[in-house]
Amino acid sequence: MREHRFAVATAAATFVLLVVGGLVHATGSSLACPDWPLCYGRFFPPMRGGILFEHGHRLVALAVLVLTAALARMVWRRRPDLRGPAALAMALVLVQASLGGITVLLKLPLLVSSAHLATSMAFFSLLLYLSWRLDPRPSPAEPASRGLAGLAALAVYAQIVLGAFVRHTGSGLACNVELPLCAGGQLWPAWGPAQLQMAHRIAGVLVAVLVLAAAAGPLRAGAAGGRRARVLLAAAAPVLVLLQIAAGAWTVVSYVSIPVVTLHLAIGAALLADQVALFLALGGRPGEARAAVERHRTLAAAPG
Repeated sequence: MREHRFAVATAAATFVLLVVGGLVHATGSSLACPDWPLCYGRFFPPMRGGILFEHGHRLVALAVLVLTAALARMVWRRRPDLRGPAALAMALVLVQASLGGITVLLKLPLLVSSAHLATSMAFFSLLLYLSWRLDPRPSPAEPASRGLAGLAALAVYAQIVLGAFVRHTGSGLACNVELPLCAGGQLWPAWGPAQLQMAHRIAGVLVAVLVLAAAAGPLRAGAAGGRRARVLLAAAAPVLVLLQIAAGAWTVVSYVSIPVVTLHLAIGAALLADQVALFLALGGRPGEARAAVERHRTLAAAPG
């Protein structure tokens, strides 16, 4: 149980890191420290202005790196069956840190900046998987509902990565502040950045429909079977989807306000966590079915 709690704490710290990283870009602080990993050659520079956001992000990232290393060591010693995912988590957090450094040293190249966010979301999802695998509580499978939940989780991840391209290309206001269509009532404008903005909006609607469809089955089955955790995860999905759509619209009409665009990213990460957790909750943990059979055989063979 201790390993499970530590994994959950590491995932929570990673969520904070994602939000702080969103603030770095939103405040234009990505190059506040021109060097890496130090800031103006110092581990603790004066924490004010853009340096507060940029170097603060690095310090939070260092904390997540330490937590991940501790989790990997704990898993390596006590759960040999999870050494592979633990090693992958360690590799991803190192890749994520390296991409962050390259982003600074190469002055914010688009592909590297977007890959940095994509890697961080994949790392976050992997920590959720480790948290689920380390949970000692039983998790009976519901394969009929699981496929759609997995597809929804992948779709949310892809939408977040598409949103990263919108942010890093400065396309947030490419359609001005018109909603839901682009400037002049166009569904598909001719201008490149505006097309990227509309692609993000159209994909958002499709992802919302998919998430709602994926939540319907677990809601019905969970309510009937008394699966409280699955019901809560499924019930949270439509709420998070509506909040995310509202935050996206608010981002546009607020002219990409810093608090609003950061909230948009935070809700997106929460929606990804919800969908990954729902997908995992609908599946039995490896070895559970075999353990159940062994318990049944033991009881059947017992005298009396």
